[in-house]
Amino acid sequence: MLSYAAMKKEVQFTQQARAFLDGLPDGVQVEFRARFKTLAEVGYLVFPAGRKLDRGLFEVRVAMGGNAYRSFYCYGVGDLVWVLSGFVKKTQQTPLQELAKALRIKRSLGL
Repeated sequence: MLSYAAMKKEVQFTQQARAFLDGLPDGVQVEFRARFKTLAEVGYLVFPAGRKLDRGLFEVRVAMGGNAYRSFYCYGVGDLVWVLSGFVKKTQQTPLQELAKALRIKRSLGL
């Protein structure tokens, strides 16, 4: 995945996010790329493409083939958006360990 730069926001990916996204099926990657492009161009995502969580975290949402895929992102300094990590959702609730992981990555970026 490349970074997306547009008028509103510049979307950057952490190593963890790149590894997650690169390991997904091609069709899912296409859907994520479309959402990241919208995020760069508009500056935010609306449900069902994305939603706000808490503690400054947001999620990109992709559903395909009966699976739910999620990627966490946050806003950085200036026009930066950082995609932090991702996971395949298997339950109704977002796993706490995935939230904790995203928050650790966010802190490591100084955000």
